[in-house]
Amino acid sequence: MGSFFFYNNRKPRKFNYTPILFNADEEERRERLQKRIENVKKEMGVLPEPEEETAEKKEFKSEFISQTRHLKKRMESDASGKPSFFANNGLLIILLVVLFAIFFFWLLG
Repeated sequence: MGSFFFYNNRKPRKFNYTPILFNADEEERRERLQKRIENVKKEMGVLPEPEEETAEKKEFKSEFISQTRHLKKRMESDASGKPSFFANNGLLIILLVVLFAIFFFWLLG
């Protein structure tokens, strides 16, 4: 067993990893070069505008919702504005039916 002393506690070794194949300066240079190339292509009109990508995402979302029944119903009920009576008061209706059943069985029994 190791003994514990207050004055000579060993500290854990620190993590000191230096990556072999990663060069931060080279990565930064590549990113700057890529941004320059993108800017030049945008100025020349070769690259499409980023708004088209967001339109595709919105189109995908609406298409996905239209393919699922429960999401489609939820969107339709949210669009109508008012939820159904049974959705809001379902538990209350069930409780009243059970209480009436108990009351009538108590009277007849």
